[in-house]
Amino acid sequence: MTLRDLIKALPKVELNLQLTGALRKESLLLIANQNGIPAQMDDFAHWVDMLDKPDPASYDEIAAVAGSWIMYPEDIALAVYDIGVALSKHNIPYAEVSVVPSDYVGSARMNFDTFINALNDGRDRALRAWNVDMSWIFCIPRDNPRVGDDVARWATGSAARQGNVVALGLTGQEESQPVGQFKRAFGTAQKKELQTVVGAGDNLGASGIRDAVEELQPNRLVSNWRSADAEAAIKAIADSVTPAVVSVTRAISTGLAPQASDFPLQLLSESDALIALSCDRPSLYQSSLIDEYASAGEDCGIGAEQLIRLARAAIELSFMDAERKENMLRDFDLAAKAALGKFLSGN
Repeated sequence: MTLRDLIKALPKVELNLQLTGALRKESLLLIANQNGIPAQMDDFAHWVDMLDKPDPASYDEIAAVAGSWIMYPEDIALAVYDIGVALSKHNIPYAEVSVVPSDYVGSARMNFDTFINALNDGRDRALRAWNVDMSWIFCIPRDNPRVGDDVARWATGSAARQGNVVALGLTGQEESQPVGQFKRAFGTAQKKELQTVVGAGDNLGASGIRDAVEELQPNRLVSNWRSADAEAAIKAIADSVTPAVVSVTRAISTGLAPQASDFPLQLLSESDALIALSCDRPSLYQSSLIDEYASAGEDCGIGAEQLIRLARAAIELSFMDAERKENMLRDFDLAAKAALGKFLSGN
């Protein structure tokens, strides 16, 4: 058994799957053609090419343009179901998917109820067909603080709680708005006892991480940083005692680190930080969570047993309810023991 075989055998969880960065090209083209997008966009062929060969400088723009082709509830249901199919192929029985509801809610085609029903229609189909479960993190885009209160209200309402929304998130480029702009929205979530997640560190390094923790007091960070900021960023995460989801794949794809071996995952693992690995945007980065763990092992010097501990930590750091988490941890321990035995024996 190779290291990659070991990783595939582990029942993994994904804690930071971005909806618009996980959409398969085939699904997007089907949706686009059904909605007449090719006739409406003179540069449609250009964006299709970008799905095949994404320009790292245009990741956000690609995600935004392709995401705009999703116009109807049935489009969302199809996209979510297809994500579930992809997760099943990588032995990922549970994922927390980050969604920006303000991108879809409020048009003549979709209100909040039809939006969340569509998300869960796709989820329920994936759960029945592939035993893959998904929960939702409703995110406020940093560049549009005006929708913060709306997203917080949607995320904390009874329909969202019954509809598998597990957290309120903040996503986007850090420098676009000061993190304090979102304090009221996060206060609403915390009063309603909803978990919170903040992306911080990519552009502002340790100072961005410290500001996010101080201003918003999140339950989880999604954090990467430039190589030059690594030591200070890692210290800021460890000092905050806030779990962090990190991604070697994202660091390389977005130019935060020159190559995977430069990503200080070993240093991060040896710190007091609580961490989990994520692929983040598998379609845009043309990668997978298996590739993420494999890179951690092959490029960052993380051994097999340490990879298993990282995969287990992701389950522990998830927002699953206690009973479901306990069951998944039990299944994980059985699978990990069997896989590690095969790996060590060379079978």
